[in-house]
Parts: sequence; C-alpha cells; structure tokens
Amino acid sequence: MRGDLRKDYDASIGQMRFHFGTNASAGFSRSSWKGPPRPEALFVDENACIGCRECVHHASNTFVMDEATGCARVKVQYGDSDQNIEVSVDSCPVNCIHWVDREELPVLEFLIQPQPKKGYGVFGGGWERPANVFMAAKAFNKQLQQQAAGGSNPRTAQSTADKETPAQAEARASASMKIKMERFSIIWNFFKQVFREKRVQ
Repeated sequence: MRGDLRKDYDASIGQMRFHFGTNASAGFSRSSWKGPPRPEALFVDENACIGCRECVHHASNTFVMDEATGCARVKVQYGDSDQNIEVSVDSCPVNCIHWVDREELPVLEFLIQPQPKKGYGVFGGGWERPANVFMAAKAFNKQLQQQAAGGSNPRTAQSTADKETPAQAEARASASMKIKMERFSIIWNFFKQVFREKRVQ
C-alpha cells in the first residue's frame, strides 16, 4: 500500500466526517420538506414498526412503505394536512411515529438506515441498525461535538476518552488483585503439593 494514497484517503474521510458534523441538516436527510421547514419533524422508528400500513392509509403523501424492509418511513415532511398527520400518528398501534426536532432528524434518519456489519472469520457481515436509535443518535452527536472541539482530525477526538471515576478505579484495582492472587495461589498449591510428596517419600 502506498503511504501517500493512504494519507490522502484518511484526510478525505476525516473531512467528510467533520463536514457531516458541522452541516448535518444539508443533504443527509432521507425525507424532503413540503413548504417551509417547521421546528418539528416526523420520524418513524423502523425497529418498532410492524408494517401495519395505518400511517400510509391515513397520510399517503407523508408516509411510504419501504417494501424491502416492510416498515413505514417518512417520505415528505408535512405532505398531508395536519389533521391527517395527527390521525396517522394516533392510529399507529405500536407508537413508532415520533415528533423530533428538525436538527435531530438527519442524524436519526442516517442511523436508522441499515449499516454494513463487519464480518469476522467465516461469519458473514450482513447489515444491522442500532436497537435504540435515539441513544445511538445521542452518542453520535456527542462524538461529533468532541470532533468539533478537537479540530477536524477524528483521531484526536477519539483519544479524548471519558475520565475514570473513583469507583471504576477501585473496581479495576480489586479485579487486578484477585487475578494476581489466583495466580499466586495456583503456584503456591503446586509447590505445597510437590514438597508434601517429597516428605512422604
């Protein structure tokens, strides 16, 4: 592998990640807006959606069924009248349609898309999405804020880890001591058994 190509690639990926964090509302959203943007947006948690099609039945210009996954998603924000949208939100049997802030929408829509999963050994990679997209979005935003505070280099942002609490330090020291004591007791019991056998002979 050529070092100069790798350096250029790392630089371009770092700029793309930083660009996503600084201008997340432009170009990364799966849904479009009808009319002027409002402070709230609709979001369908596709992990919770059971594919009942109630939202599509009541507000077909706003919601669409993704036939590949069997889940509903928002196609056009406020594509129908406010009354039809309220009826579709209320008719959802599992409450998978959420009102979110407009700034949160691109990150949520990005994270709910199935992402490629790493494959290890003979196990295939496949696709996965976070089980709780709202917690994943919170962690993602925290990482973006750390990157913005640390500059455009993603490696410096990742190196700033959370500080260890006193309880964590005590638990780590206690676990380390137990491991050392187990090793010592194995060696001690071995020598004890060897010397006991020599005395018997």
